[in-house]
Amino acid sequence: MASQRYPPPPPPSPVSDRSCTDVLCLLLWLAFVLGWAAVAVFVYSQGDPDLLLHPTNSDGQPCGAPGTQVEDKPYLAYFDMTACSVAQAETVGCPTPQVCVAQCPTATYDFDTNDDCDQVLDKLICRPDIKPTKDDCKNMLDNKQCAKIVLKSVSMMDRCIPNILESDISANNKVLDHLGRETSLNVDDLRSGADGAGRFTRLQELGAGAFSDLQNSWWVIVVACVASALLSLLWTFLIRFITVILIWTAFIGLIGATIYGCVFTYLRYDQVKATSGDSTSFNPLDAFTQGFGSLLDQPEVWMAFFVILCVVAVLLLLLLLVLYKRIRVATAMLSQASRAVNSALSTLFFPLVPFALQLGVVALFLSVALYTASTGSPTYRVTMPGGCTCSSYLPNDECTPDTFEAACTSTDCLGGCAFAGYEPHPAAVYIQIYNVFALFWGLFFCSALGELILAGAFAGWYWTFDKKHDLPSLPVLSSAGRAFRYHLGTVAFGSLIIAIIRMARATLEYIQRQTKGVDNPLARGVICCCKCCLWCFEKFMRFINRNAYIVCAIYGTNFCASAKDAFSLLMRNILRVVVVNSVCEVMLLMGKLVITALVTIASFYFMEDRIPIEGLDRFVPTTQHSWVPITTVAIASFFICSVFFSVYTMAVDTIFLCFLEDIERNDGSPEKPFYMSKSLMSLLGKKNKRTSSRDLTE
Repeated sequence: MASQRYPPPPPPSPVSDRSCTDVLCLLLWLAFVLGWAAVAVFVYSQGDPDLLLHPTNSDGQPCGAPGTQVEDKPYLAYFDMTACSVAQAETVGCPTPQVCVAQCPTATYDFDTNDDCDQVLDKLICRPDIKPTKDDCKNMLDNKQCAKIVLKSVSMMDRCIPNILESDISANNKVLDHLGRETSLNVDDLRSGADGAGRFTRLQELGAGAFSDLQNSWWVIVVACVASALLSLLWTFLIRFITVILIWTAFIGLIGATIYGCVFTYLRYDQVKATSGDSTSFNPLDAFTQGFGSLLDQPEVWMAFFVILCVVAVLLLLLLLVLYKRIRVATAMLSQASRAVNSALSTLFFPLVPFALQLGVVALFLSVALYTASTGSPTYRVTMPGGCTCSSYLPNDECTPDTFEAACTSTDCLGGCAFAGYEPHPAAVYIQIYNVFALFWGLFFCSALGELILAGAFAGWYWTFDKKHDLPSLPVLSSAGRAFRYHLGTVAFGSLIIAIIRMARATLEYIQRQTKGVDNPLARGVICCCKCCLWCFEKFMRFINRNAYIVCAIYGTNFCASAKDAFSLLMRNILRVVVVNSVCEVMLLMGKLVITALVTIASFYFMEDRIPIEGLDRFVPTTQHSWVPITTVAIASFFICSVFFSVYTMAVDTIFLCFLEDIERNDGSPEKPFYMSKSLMSLLGKKNKRTSSRDLTE
């Protein structure tokens, strides 16, 4: 029995007599956004991201931060890198004074054994309040006010990391100074202190090389992206012609391969049985003692393969017989979706709008998170450098530099009270939780708004009776106008549900990470089950929301009514839903793989100069690692295909739901004509009973 809840939608567009839906959710969304703005204003006034973006010296001053005493000193230097090899360095920091410098040292100086400090005062690295002179520089070195050894360094993340090459190492494994003399510094101690610095150097070189490669080959990447967009556009156009061929070729090929497997396994069974005779007995445990290859010498194994493949072949044949008509309807549905997309090409570029909005949401989230993390006061902790003994403090105790130096007067304790970080604001945790939820809700709101607008555009195409003359000229703008005027509350409602589920998933993920070291299999199992259930629930709700937005775009109903009607309609046609979704996924996956492969392979041959065209080599950019731009091309191509095909997926879902509503509401009479194409009516054995010069067009 066809539903009679709504009158048939009048052409040439979805129902135009609408009212605002889910107003309370819209007000909640607006209040939440205003709250997020208030939080942003608060943290912007309290925080200072320079404290996090710049390295901080032992006195808590961010190196190079504007408006500070070390504004002209953007790099952080370590007095004694070998001190960083102690165990507590990972938790409380490197127990050596750390100072800001204008530039990292370009040569190695050993003031303890080789160089006279009064001759090269400008090479000394000292604490901020120390101004060395020729008369007292020796005392400053002895009192650890200045570094005794200055190492040739490179800047990494604005930190001066020793850059000791093989030519800077003596036969005695000592570091050589700027004149080639041995210093007192052992290379092994230095490497232990700067663990990972060499690896970081190679990563920095690789990053610099990759950046240079991208700069040199940027136009190749742009051309590849344009080619991906054009091929995606071509695929959406051709899909209406090749869907039938590809789907039936894949289905028949799968059945043929299964039948061939049946024949092959039976012949192999007969061959192995004739060779082995009846002397051997089958024991599955032999696979663990003689290797799994021994199983292939058993006729029983090949008989098992034969039986399994026969069962699969029979199931595929039965599936083909049962779903033959539905598969034909699904292929026709994809063809109609292709026509809808090609009739409104602006829909292919519309996803860039919600994507840009999502980028704005992410930018706001990151800025609020950064400012929130910097809203606090500096904290200092005791590091206890080697040789330092002070009964007043224990390692990792909180301290202040002045009181620590007053209590621990030994020169070995200099720098023992080091900057450890910033104590967060009391409300920082709650602000970050609010910020994370705002990220989720904002992202899902933008994507839901895009789905609703596209659904309205494609629904307008379907419910237009004469698609040659009456199609709306600006379908995307018309749909966007209806969405912004009437249905932002529905978008807020649906996105809120997904945001709550995602927040629950993130909470479980956090709990799992915090309890990772707890040896409780039951707790781990419960958390994994909950995560799995929430993942499935989110997928289900995304499916419901998507179809609810389609019904809302057609009839203008609120979220709950739209979700109920959409779910009931889909459940009454569950087999059609499964077949259409499966066929659509296969076609789009094939399109993504084919386009990405074509563009990537073409880029590879061009970048490697393997295209035999005379004179083309003059345009091949010079790169250190050709895989960098090629990999970038592959990722960008797949992303572009996904953007274009997301529109096509929305078109399929919308056209399919309209089709189901069409066959349930209408009977082909002059009062209730079918809006589907003549090909779909032919497959279903239906037709419109009236004769009109304004007939349906293919």
